[in-house]
Amino acid sequence: MEDKKAFRRLMAYLAGAGVCIAGFALFIFLIDPFYQYHDTWFGLPVILENAVYQTPGAARNLPCDSVIVGTSMTENFHVSWFDELGWDTLKLSYSGAHTDDLRAILTQVFDREKPPAHVVMDLNDYQLTTDAGEVYVERPKYLYDRFLLNDAAYLCNKDAFEMSVQRIEDKMNGRESNLDTAYVWEDEGLFGRRAAQDAARNDRRIAMEKGEIDCDPEQMLAVCDENLDNLTPFIEAHPETEFYVFYPPYSMLYWEVLHLNGTTEEMLEVYRHSIERLLAYENVRVYYFQAEREIISDLDNYRDAAHYKPEYNRYIFECIRDGRNLVTKENLAGRIEDMRRYADQFDYDALWEDGGF
Repeated sequence: MEDKKAFRRLMAYLAGAGVCIAGFALFIFLIDPFYQYHDTWFGLPVILENAVYQTPGAARNLPCDSVIVGTSMTENFHVSWFDELGWDTLKLSYSGAHTDDLRAILTQVFDREKPPAHVVMDLNDYQLTTDAGEVYVERPKYLYDRFLLNDAAYLCNKDAFEMSVQRIEDKMNGRESNLDTAYVWEDEGLFGRRAAQDAARNDRRIAMEKGEIDCDPEQMLAVCDENLDNLTPFIEAHPETEFYVFYPPYSMLYWEVLHLNGTTEEMLEVYRHSIERLLAYENVRVYYFQAEREIISDLDNYRDAAHYKPEYNRYIFECIRDGRNLVTKENLAGRIEDMRRYADQFDYDALWEDGGF
């Protein structure tokens, strides 16, 4: 008799626990703060603030016909700018993304019922010169696949529950969706000559200690090709999609490190080679901003060696809008040669006259 009572108590406990777990999971499913299953419901605001966890679901389920996919160089874009072109744009910026990260995001983007009409994307030196399998951080696979059996990691997740509660509180407090300004960091106080120098000083010191380094140009191009192979299958498979790829304007602090390491020529060849490969596709437009001398020579435009003021995100958008700074098969060699001459002849000591060592 006691055994039967104990068994009933155990079953009642398990049933209660099951109901609680099911209710917990149902709550997360309905609110869905990572947008894994649906667009927002109940009039809740769409808040994008965690790229690693929210990007895959947003890419699949939030409404759009065009996407911005890229690194921190795209974070200060406003989607409303691109919507001026008649687009319905979704920003899927992923700070620090390697090409394998971009491949994972584009997989979600092109898993939609209808592929996007436009994809805006940046390409950076580290993405072209590091191992093609390298990632920014380990991605939560259960959010990037369509395998429902591992979704318990999301539906029974304490952080997802807390974020679901936060979305309800956002609604109650009148918070609006941040789709236009997701991931934006526009604070002017972040930028300036001294800030850029301070951020770049250690890299400069290391480069000066190393001096010229040996590198294998052929190996660099092979790695470049492997990274491009993470991206070009989407271009090839979707000729109906226009890809707008831009190379951001790094400051001359970046080029100084290349100069000190004796790798300027090799890096420019990586840029030339990657652009040449992209221009082989009729649905790709390439924009090259690295030789924008008025931008890259003024350290007041930067917060470190690479990250520029948000006004230049607007400038990049306007070039895309107006077709300026386009690279073609005919002008590619001249654009690269122009940057080579400027980098070779630049007075790098002048960058540090008021704050060097």
